[in-house]
Amino acid sequence: MAKKFFSVFLICLLVCVMVSEHSIEGLMVASEKGGKDYIKWVDFDITYEALEDAMNVDIETYEQDLHVSWVDILAFLACKYGGDFSMYSHKDIDWFVEKLNEGSSVDDITSNMKSYPYYYKAYCAVIGNFLGLDKDGNYGLTAYSPVAEGYWYTDSDDFGNGRSYGFARKHLGHDMFCSVGTPVAAVEGGKVEALGWNQYGGWRIGIRSHDGFRYYYYAHLRKDSPYIKDLKEGDTVKAGQIIGYSGQSGYSVKENVNNINVPHLHFGMQLVFDESQKECNSEIWIDTYALIRLLSKHRASPEVKETAKTAAATAEVPILMYHGLTKKQSQVNDYFIPASTFESDMKYLKEHGYTAITMTELIDYVYDKTGKVALPEKPVIITFDDGYCNNYNYAAPALEKYGMKAVISVIGHACEEASVADYRAEDYCNVTWDQIQEMSNSGLWEIQNHTWDFHEAKGGRKGASKKRGESEEVYEKTLKEDLSKLQKKLKETTGVSPNTFTWPFGAYTEDSRDLLKTLGFKATLSCNGGINTIKKGDTEGLYLLKRKLRTPKASIAELLQ
Repeated sequence: MAKKFFSVFLICLLVCVMVSEHSIEGLMVASEKGGKDYIKWVDFDITYEALEDAMNVDIETYEQDLHVSWVDILAFLACKYGGDFSMYSHKDIDWFVEKLNEGSSVDDITSNMKSYPYYYKAYCAVIGNFLGLDKDGNYGLTAYSPVAEGYWYTDSDDFGNGRSYGFARKHLGHDMFCSVGTPVAAVEGGKVEALGWNQYGGWRIGIRSHDGFRYYYYAHLRKDSPYIKDLKEGDTVKAGQIIGYSGQSGYSVKENVNNINVPHLHFGMQLVFDESQKECNSEIWIDTYALIRLLSKHRASPEVKETAKTAAATAEVPILMYHGLTKKQSQVNDYFIPASTFESDMKYLKEHGYTAITMTELIDYVYDKTGKVALPEKPVIITFDDGYCNNYNYAAPALEKYGMKAVISVIGHACEEASVADYRAEDYCNVTWDQIQEMSNSGLWEIQNHTWDFHEAKGGRKGASKKRGESEEVYEKTLKEDLSKLQKKLKETTGVSPNTFTWPFGAYTEDSRDLLKTLGFKATLSCNGGINTIKKGDTEGLYLLKRKLRTPKASIAELLQ
């Protein structure tokens, strides 16, 4: 157990990096897993005053025509101050909002700020999910203080202070001094990744946020009974749920020992932009002092004695179906919607607490026999059919901005033609194999099979369905050859074999299910409308999943009902 968290402290012997000492470009690194760029260091030194002021603007403008995001505000301020928030003035927020009200966009205002994309991504990772709608429909803080309502504590900004037990190191968390037995709440919902004894942290809990960017560490919990009843690794907890109780355990290789002089909760937040950062010598732990002050405005009731549950046996899962995105009004139709509409959809999903999942995550949930694999509280699957390059150009930025991910089902021959074409109509052509590889490596996209060359309605066949009078033997041979060709190409391109087949035009042949299973497909997507009720263990229920077509005529809210 000690080994899992040893690197948290070892980092301080090996790395002492500050934003001011490096260029913004130096804070990005290419992943060995596929070439994508990810952030390798964040100094989150925003003052409480700046956080509070920016948050209030976001909340106050929520239902106005111009909703101003606090992440946009704070990223702008960071650029203006060179990351030094000791220079903060509320007048700068007023100027930013005034420019937006005058008609300027965030892109216009920050066009000469080269570090804006870095700060925006960094701050999204820290606070991007902290505001939203609560169960009563009120917009505001949805993340909670780690200390429950009605319980006293004191704290100070102790991040980076020296520690000497075991070895000399820096303190990579925030200590909240409170009495033994003070209820500890989950700051936000997520999955329990670590539970048990650690030499340095004593009884502790590690929880990973649903979007994967934040790892929360609660340590020095109460001797004898540190956790709520039945809590275990793999459980899913909700924001504000009581998960354990403060104490003074730790500083011993022997379990259940109180060697901490003063009872307190050690709270830490680690940022994870790439899985290689989770346990390594360059982990990103941030100073949460200002955040804790902000979250003190939203504390959980200790009376909610909800125990952790194994993953629910059923889940309602809406699947949204998109095709093309465009920036030209003349191209808008039932299958091509404005790119701005898609971005608005992603913003709506985030603000209303939805978490985008992939088909693989859905399949893993259904096939799970341990009871540990859970879906987020409000899952949604975002799908794109056909593989237009406008998905690559316009959808990817919106997915990244709002912490979403999508499933794209591509047509093999169309991708092949796009890959060798001398000229490509960038808004209407299909993605190339190189783009597919890039999309798969980005973590924003899951690539699935939409046939190699069965996306037409001619010769008596609609899509990949069986023709009237066609023998079963001939049909299965034809379908197998087509799908296998794309399966092989996508495995060569991405390293992953698709597990989901998307029926072109929604025209399916029910009797082909056994054949699809032999080709590795554990699910199929139809064009039948509706919301899916997914049941653990019901593997047959993954075939012919229902989807809601996104047209310009219906709102995103209507599609989710």
